[in-house]
Amino acid sequence: MPRLSDPTITKGNARWALLKLYKDDPYFMKEVNELRSPYMGLLDGFAVDVLAFFLREDTPSDLSKALFDYWTGKSKDNPLPPEQFYQLFPYFDQFQPYFDGLRDLAYRWKLTAPWAVHVLFLFDMVDCWRARGMPDEVEMPLEKFDSLFPWEPPAAPFTITVPAWAIILLGRQRVLKEIARRVKQYEKELKISGLKEYPSALETHASWWFEHYVKGLDWGQIADKIAKVAPGGGPQPENIRKAVNQFSKLIGVQPEDK
Repeated sequence: MPRLSDPTITKGNARWALLKLYKDDPYFMKEVNELRSPYMGLLDGFAVDVLAFFLREDTPSDLSKALFDYWTGKSKDNPLPPEQFYQLFPYFDQFQPYFDGLRDLAYRWKLTAPWAVHVLFLFDMVDCWRARGMPDEVEMPLEKFDSLFPWEPPAAPFTITVPAWAIILLGRQRVLKEIARRVKQYEKELKISGLKEYPSALETHASWWFEHYVKGLDWGQIADKIAKVAPGGGPQPENIRKAVNQFSKLIGVQPEDK
């Protein structure tokens, strides 16, 4: 069975896939770097302060979920009201000219969405953390995944107990086969509950969106470009247009067509 995905995660992955294309564009990044250059010291300090705050013993363990509920409108209670926020980060207002510049830059580059500035700023934070040695990937025990995202999991955890006698009498291969069978059944139950398969063409559709709206290629030009390297000739222009329109709905960005 293809990998399943939560709708919120799929939407986030779509935005992330598109922003990676922007980050790979030298002209876009030239503008970003020129814009953020005067703020690098401030950005680095904020990145360090944010991590320090969430690692503090007196920071509530459920704060990220509470913030997510507030930002998405599920709760009217702000768990980090302005007076507390500015006590923690008294210099944050100094970012406002940078945020204004990011918004103008995003709109000029067809990122006409309220989330654009937030995600670009998050990329700044990630760059600062990586410069300080944060690895691209971190190994995490399976038991910790329920605490990874700030919203309710789609189902109760899958659990299985394997007695020592099962290993001794059946052997590792038979035990692993039984575990695999039960995991497959659990996946079926998750799908029945409403989870969808992760769209395997997500990154491809992001690239088509970028080529059309940012690079200015029309649907036929994109199809011709694909046909030169695709063994079967590639998709038709109309199918590319439909896929890009669906991707636009997914990420919440619908620029004016050319």
